[in-house]
Amino acid sequence: MMSREILRKILHLLGYWNLIAFIVLAEFVGERVAFLVLTLILLLFLELEYLRVEHGIHYLPFKFNIFREKEQSTFAAHIYMTLAAIVCFAAFNRVIAAAAFSMTILGDAFSALVGRRWGKHKFIFSNKTWEGTLAGFGGNLLAGYFFINHLEHAWLILLPMAAVASLVEVFTQKLDDNLTVAIFAGVCGQLLLFVL
Repeated sequence: MMSREILRKILHLLGYWNLIAFIVLAEFVGERVAFLVLTLILLLFLELEYLRVEHGIHYLPFKFNIFREKEQSTFAAHIYMTLAAIVCFAAFNRVIAAAAFSMTILGDAFSALVGRRWGKHKFIFSNKTWEGTLAGFGGNLLAGYFFINHLEHAWLILLPMAAVASLVEVFTQKLDDNLTVAIFAGVCGQLLLFVL
């Protein structure tokens, strides 16, 4: 079970390609092209997911199923992650968007791996653990710091963003946290960037 989760988180880390692709394309070719590329990636993922969900055609070359039970008959995480990248870069300052999207990737990986391995104290309203949530908060700080550290009030933006990302991960029960974490953290960061 843990090896499946490790593989899932390695695949999650591939989400950084969306981030890198957008930033590089936006910088050197233009944001319009960057959005077009992310949208084409989303369309490709949607087509592949259609084949997997509707027709049982699995497109990943793994010996075992990496999809969670709730993903067996609906979209998997990479759809929501790519959608989150598009929404974040469309709605937020590029630095805030990159930090929020990065928190989705790294914070989720930290919280899942630590929570599954060492998590002993579950929240009463969630299957998440305190240990995993604290590790996720650390991952969120690390992920966000890489992008936000040069801003004038970096820590006044970073700490609340990381906290919001961690809380949204804990409280998201029915929606996919790969979408909600980035959007809520991004809204928080954008508001703080505006106010400070």
